[in-house]
Order: sequence, then structure tokens, then C-alpha cells
Amino acid sequence: MSWLNKNKNQVVENNTIQEVEVKKEDFVFEKANLGDAEGLMKKPLTFWKDAFLRLLQNKFAVGSMIVIVLMVLMAIVAPMTSPYDLNKAVSKNQTQVTQLPPRVPVLENIGFMDGTLIKETTEARLATDYQPDEYKVIDKYTRDGVEYVKIKEFTYKIKGLDNQYFYFGTDQIGRDIWTRLWYGARISLLIGFYAALIDVLIGVIYGGIAGFYGGTRLDDIMMRITEILYGIPSIVILFILFMFLEPGIVPIAIAIALTGWIGVARMVRAQFLRLRDQEFVLAARTLGASPFRLIMKHLIPNVVAQIVVMASFSIPNAIFYEAFLAFIGIGMNVKTPSLGTMIDNALGTTYGAMTYVYQLIIPCVVLSILMLSINLLANGLRDSLDPRMRGN
Repeated sequence: MSWLNKNKNQVVENNTIQEVEVKKEDFVFEKANLGDAEGLMKKPLTFWKDAFLRLLQNKFAVGSMIVIVLMVLMAIVAPMTSPYDLNKAVSKNQTQVTQLPPRVPVLENIGFMDGTLIKETTEARLATDYQPDEYKVIDKYTRDGVEYVKIKEFTYKIKGLDNQYFYFGTDQIGRDIWTRLWYGARISLLIGFYAALIDVLIGVIYGGIAGFYGGTRLDDIMMRITEILYGIPSIVILFILFMFLEPGIVPIAIAIALTGWIGVARMVRAQFLRLRDQEFVLAARTLGASPFRLIMKHLIPNVVAQIVVMASFSIPNAIFYEAFLAFIGIGMNVKTPSLGTMIDNALGTTYGAMTYVYQLIIPCVVLSILMLSINLLANGLRDSLDPRMRGN
């Protein structure tokens, strides 16, 4: 600016432009401030890296991810390291090890999972069935003219198992619940994973074809087929399928996915209808790209985020559905434990709703935590993969 003011009269004179000699001495060169340019040197984030960073900002999603990883590790490691068989009692003396309550070394010192059972008995039977050091009286009351006593029974001491520990106790035939529970969690996770995989494969292919040819007779026929299948109760389809197949991991996953893929197909079709007339698709079509290449290289990559979210939500649905099938008696084989079959077995235990309630609560809690964690992670994925949620 100082040079311009100094030579102002020389540059413009009588509204004419004159040539001015520019000298090097008239300029001062300054060093660039790297701190100001630091923002420009940062590498741009890819879509997936940006989504991952936003996912890490979601505390519930991160916590759920940690819980899921721990459960998957336990489902793999715990049955392999356990010394007990899935379908056999933990001891040859079966009557000695049946219906043992949970007992954990450290927690027993604070009165939680300490190997005791809360039972109700009468004053007369208390004197004949127990020794003085085998119980602790909690409450006394009268009902229908009979005096009852609520006691805390020291089960391990009564059965001579003072040095034994069963973290989740044993069931009605003496099997270790800890081993069966984590093996059952493995089965439930596999069923959920297989069902989600089948949902995605069938849904993407079917919905992709219908969306690419949207508005044509082929699209109309394919959508009418999905509406017919969606109108049939899924439980009816399951009963028909199990008339021909023996219950197992893959058959149950296929049965669950028979109607689960319809939601994925509808979502993919809607996205394809939105994307197929975009400029990048028209450009690829003009250059001679085949329909298969258009679908695989241009359309599907743009709906991967929605597919991931749909698959994440279908896993807990499949796990819950498997538990429901086991509850109504058409789930896994009796010799193959899953969370659903364990809940069903616990409900059939004598006095299961009162004295041996731990056999029902433990698998229910694990099932609930697993489903809640996957749902929270799916919610986090949905928010992080949505470009509209950036900055929120």
C-alpha cells in the first residue's frame, strides 16, 4: 500500500495508464506462518472414518460395543475352558449336585451369590430336616393356622460341598448353568448373525432388482409377492417349515429370515428408486455400463450405510424370536442349549418361580443385556452413518 500511494501520481495521470518500473527493493517478503496454514494441511476424512469418529462420541454405543465384545469372548472361551459337560451332571452323584444355587468366591462374603437358598418350611419340619448350623431364620409367620418359618438354607454345607463353587449354580439334573449359559449365548448369537446375513443377501438382491426396474411390470410382480408373504403370519411359516426340517441353528435362522428380508428389500428398493436417476448413474449408463455393473458399482455402495443399520437391528430381533420359539417348544434340540431353551427349562422346574428362581433370572438377564446392547449399538450406527447428523 505504501508503494502504491507513493507512486499514485505516476501510475494515473490525465486518465492514462503509464508504464512503471517495478523494483525488487519496493517489496518485503515475509515468512509464512505455519500455524495459520495448519488447518489446510489436515487430510480430509473419508465417509467411514468420519462415521467411526462420530460413533466413538456416542457413549451408549461405545459401552454397548464393549459389552457385546465381552459377551462374544465369554461365549467362545467359557464353554471351552469349563471342565463340565453340557448335558451331564457335574458329579457322578447326581442327587448331591442338583439345584445348587450360585456361589462366587468373593461375592459370597457380602451375602450375594453366596450359595444359599431362601425356603419356606414349618416349625415341625425345621427340627427334623435341618441341623442348627445348616440354616438361618429370616422370618416367622402364621398362615391358615399353621406356623411357617422362612429360612436361608446353606445348601453347599448340607450337601458336603463346602469347597465347591458353581458361579451360576446347577439345574434340576445337576448340569453346570455357567457352561450351558455361555454355550447358549453362542448359539443365540450365531442364529442372530446367520438370520441377519440371510436377510441382507436376499433383501439386497431382491430389492435391488425391483428398484432398478422400478415402475415396470417386473417391479409390480415382485412387490406383490412381498406383500403376499408379509401378510402370512410368520409363525405359520415356521410351523410348516419345521414339519420338514429338524430344528437346528441354520434351519431356525432360515425360518426367521423367511420374512425378515422383506424390510431390507423394501428399503433397498426405495433407495434405488431415489438414486437411479442421479447424474453419476446416468453418466455410467451413457458410457455403456451394464445393469449388473450399475447395481454393484454405483447403487449398492451408496446404500451400504442403510444396509448395515438394518442388519444391526435384525440381529436382536432374531435372538428374541429364537427365544420365543424355544418357549413354545419348537426351538433348538433339547441337548443343544440356547438362551431360549434355558428359560423354557427353568420355567418347568419344580417351584422354579420361587425357590430356584435364579435358573430363570440369569438367562433372562443375559438375554436382555445382549439385546439392549445390540439395539443401542444399532442406534449409534444409524446416527453416525447419517450425513444429516453431522455436527450434532
